[in-house]
Amino acid sequence: MGWTPSLVRKLSRDELIEYISEVLELMGFKNYERVQDSERWGIDIVALRDDPLAGTEKLLIKIHTGSIASSKDINVFGDLLEKHRADRGIIVSPLGFTKDARSVVAREYRGRVILWDAEKIANTLSNYGIEVPEIEEETQEEPEENPFVKFDLDAPLLFDFSPEEVMGKIAEAAGSRYPIKPEEIRPSSMKVRLSAGYIVSWTVEEGDDKDKALVLRRDEIFTRASSDPNLSTPLKKALLNDSSTIYATEREIETPLSPSEAVLMLKDVLSKELGVPENSIKIQERKKVYVPEKAEVELKVGDNRATAVIDVKNDNVDFIIEPLPEEYFIERVKELLVERVGEEPVEISTEKDGWKVKVHGKTPRFNFEFRFNGYTGKTTYEETLISEEALRELIESRHPKGNILSIERGKKVAIADVAVKDGVVILEVNLENGELREIATLPSPKEAFKKAKPLIEDNFPLKGLKLVDSRVVEHKFLELTLRGKGGTARVKIDGSTHDVLDYFVEITPESASDLVSAKYPEFRVVSVSDDEASYTVSAENDTHRITVKVSKDGRIVEESDRVLKRDVAERIAIEKLKEVDETAELKSLELEGDWVAEFQGSHRVGKLVLDRKTGEVKTEDVRFTELRLEEEFREYVKSRYGEENLRTERLTHYKEEGYITIKVAGEKALYYAKIDTKTGEIISEDKAPLKGITAKLKQLQLDGRYK
Repeated sequence: MGWTPSLVRKLSRDELIEYISEVLELMGFKNYERVQDSERWGIDIVALRDDPLAGTEKLLIKIHTGSIASSKDINVFGDLLEKHRADRGIIVSPLGFTKDARSVVAREYRGRVILWDAEKIANTLSNYGIEVPEIEEETQEEPEENPFVKFDLDAPLLFDFSPEEVMGKIAEAAGSRYPIKPEEIRPSSMKVRLSAGYIVSWTVEEGDDKDKALVLRRDEIFTRASSDPNLSTPLKKALLNDSSTIYATEREIETPLSPSEAVLMLKDVLSKELGVPENSIKIQERKKVYVPEKAEVELKVGDNRATAVIDVKNDNVDFIIEPLPEEYFIERVKELLVERVGEEPVEISTEKDGWKVKVHGKTPRFNFEFRFNGYTGKTTYEETLISEEALRELIESRHPKGNILSIERGKKVAIADVAVKDGVVILEVNLENGELREIATLPSPKEAFKKAKPLIEDNFPLKGLKLVDSRVVEHKFLELTLRGKGGTARVKIDGSTHDVLDYFVEITPESASDLVSAKYPEFRVVSVSDDEASYTVSAENDTHRITVKVSKDGRIVEESDRVLKRDVAERIAIEKLKEVDETAELKSLELEGDWVAEFQGSHRVGKLVLDRKTGEVKTEDVRFTELRLEEEFREYVKSRYGEENLRTERLTHYKEEGYITIKVAGEKALYYAKIDTKTGEIISEDKAPLKGITAKLKQLQLDGRYK
C-alpha cells in the first residue's frame, strides 16, 4: 500500500515531524532541527540549505493538527516568518485549509507560505521514496442511514439550502475550536427554520419608474431588489419556479407578514422614497418565496453528542459540545481490556490534560495505559504490557521443568531462552496480550559439544578439551566455551542446522613457546609476549637471536627477524677491521637495522656495515688518517724532488668533502697538494720557489688555492 491522504491523517504529530525531517534531508537541507519548545516558538522545524545562487535559505515548518487551518493561523505564521527572518515557510495541516486561509496565502503570502494538506504530504512522501509505515486499518463501519427527509414547499427558495454545506460549516467551526475531525461528525437531526417573503413587481403611474421589490419583514424591504448585486440572481431564479424542496428532519415556517401586509408596507416605503402618493404606485405581480434563516442540528461526534445552530444568512455557527464524562472512559477501558487480555482492572485511574484523557492502571497480569480524545471518545493511544512477574510465570507454565537462561524484553515482544532436557527452546511472547509461541529449538550444550570437540582438536594445537560454559546468542545460536591443554576455544553452533557455524581459538603463551621450539629445535625460547592477534616469541642459539610470530589460533608460525648476537657480531667486525688496517681498533658496534662498526687505526679510520644475519660486509666507509696522508705525501716529495729535510707548515682536513690540503716546506721549494682521504690519491699538486722576485707572489696564489 502506498501513501494516501487518509493514511497521512492517521499519523501522530511526532510521526509527521519525523517523516518531514527525512524529506528535508533528501531535499538538501543538511542542517535542520526540531524545535523543542514548539508551543513557545510557534514552529516545529527550522531548516537551512546552501543554495549556490541565492546563498543560505532558511525554512520554517509548522505542524497544524486537530483542526482545519484558518486564515488566522496563516497570519500568525506569516508574522513568525518576519520575526525569525525566514525566507519561506510551510504549514502542514492534514485536515486541510479553509477557503479564507487559501485566499490569504494567495493575496498576501504568495511564494513565502506553502500549504501542505494531506494529499500534498502523501505525494511528497511518495516522491521521495519514504517507506510507508504499517498502520492498522480502522474497521469501516456501515454508513448510517441518512436521517434527512424531503419536504415539498409551495413556493421557491430564494437562497439554496444544502444539508451537506451546513455540515461542512459545522465541521469547520468544530475543528477550529476542538480536536474534532470532519469525518467524526454525523447528523442525528436537522430542524430548518424558513421565513416567508414576497417578490413584488411595482410601477409608478404616469412614469417609467418600475422594479421588483423583496419584502421580508417590516424592517427588511428591498425596493429595488433586481438591481441589488446580492439579490438579483437569486431573484431571477426564484421567479422561474413555482415550488421547491428541502431536505431536513424537520422544517418550521415563519410568516412575518401576510401578503396584504407585504403590499401595504411596500407601498408605504415607496411613497416616501419616491415622493409620490401611494395611489400612484401600481402593483403588477406578487410571488411568495421562502428564505432559509436558521438550522438547528443535533450531532453525533464520535461517541459523544453535540448541538449546532447555524444562522444561514451570515454563516455564523454556534457549536456546543461537552467533554465525555469520566465514567465513559473507565467503562470503555474495561471493554478494551477484556477484548485484548481477557482481564478486568484491579487498579484504574484517569488524568485529564486539556482535551486529552489518560486512563491507566493494572489488571492481575498487565499494566495498561489508554489515551482518548475527551470530546469524541476516539482512542489515540493504547498499551497493555504484561508485568515482569507475570511474564516469567507464563514462560514457566509452558516449561515447568525448564531453566530460563535469559529474557530480552522489547517494546511489544519478549524473546526468552529456556534450557530444557533436549536442548534450548526459544519462545516469543506478545507483551500486549500474553500470546506465546515457540520460534526455534537449539541443540543442548552436550550435543553441540560432541560436534565441536573433534573439529577443534583435529585442526588446532589443543587437546583434552572440556565444556566449561555455554550461552545463547541472538536467540539463534549456541556458543560453547571449551578449554583444554594448549588453550581455549569458543564455538558457535547454528540453531537451525545444529552444525558448527564459526569458532575462535586462542592458544596459551606456553603453547606458542612449544610450537616455536618444535619448529626451531636448535634454538631455546627466551621470552613470549602477546598482542591482540598474535604472540611474539624470542629465541636464541650460540650465534643468532630470532623473533617468531605465532597466531593466536596456533595455525601460523612465521619467523619475522633473525640477527647475530652482539658478541658474535663483534668478533666478526674485528676480523673484518684487521683486513682493512692491522692497527685498527673497534670503537663502537650498534645494531641500526644492520650492525654498524666504527673503528680507528693508525693508517685508516671509518665504519663498516655488516649484514645483521650473516655478518658479511655490505658497505664500508674507510678513510686514511691525516698522519698517514702526511707521511705518504712527504715520502712522495722526497722521492720525486730529491728533498731530504721537510717540514709540514699546514694541513687542513675537509671531512665533509673527503679531502685534505697540505703545505710542506723543503730546502728547494714549498710543496702544495690536495689529497683524497678515501683513496690516498693526490687530486692536485703545486710548488713555489723559496726565493726570487716572483716567489712571494706565487706563494700567495698557492696559499689561497690550498688553504
